[in-house]
Amino acid sequence: MQNRLLISLFITLVFNTLIAALLFLLLGNVDFGALLLISHSIGLSVFGANSLIPFEQYANNITKILWHSLTGLLFGLVVAFIGHHFIFGVDLTYSIIYPALFFSVVAVVIFWLYFSRLDNQEALDKIKRKLNTGHKKLHWIKTADSKGNVFLLNVKEIEYFQAQQKYTCVYSKGKEYLIATSIKVLSLQLDANYFWQIHRSSIVNISFISRVSKNEQNKLMICFPNGKTLPISRNYLHLFKKM
Repeated sequence: MQNRLLISLFITLVFNTLIAALLFLLLGNVDFGALLLISHSIGLSVFGANSLIPFEQYANNITKILWHSLTGLLFGLVVAFIGHHFIFGVDLTYSIIYPALFFSVVAVVIFWLYFSRLDNQEALDKIKRKLNTGHKKLHWIKTADSKGNVFLLNVKEIEYFQAQQKYTCVYSKGKEYLIATSIKVLSLQLDANYFWQIHRSSIVNISFISRVSKNEQNKLMICFPNGKTLPISRNYLHLFKKM
């Protein structure tokens, strides 16, 4: 998700720069640096304000979107006015409101498209999981330890799976094993009633979860009886709302 957010941020920067260049060509007598400052101040402020809205609330809460967008717009206007005064030594006129609204709308649209893509991907994943519900689920997994010894593990005794470079680590009864199956494939093969994916690199057996709590960075963490913790990715927070 973080990579997609960076891509959306990059798109916002490029688009605002192109629009500033277009306005410069159309207006002619306006300093390009001033237009660039205005476009990025407004666009990035609105984009940043919308990025604070949780993913699961974005698509269904237009009031929150408008409130965050308005807050970002006002903040961007303040930055544009102050920045323009100190950099160019000239105060902006209030006619900036019109291009500011345009840059705000552009930032919101880009961010909405970003979240819509994630929402569509999540819906597609749900469909895939439903299509695979009729398939035979894993009950035993063939694993190996670091010495190459082979073991057959009952999935009910596995605490969690975690991707590590080319392999997936399997943790069971305080021991670590290795398998070649990816997390993505395991998510389709394991029983979703017991195994939940909490991160792109982690699947946990909910039977072994002792509690769910926040760490010092205010991130939600899965806690196991042995003290081991795993982070919950933003995309999977909805699984733990009722816990």
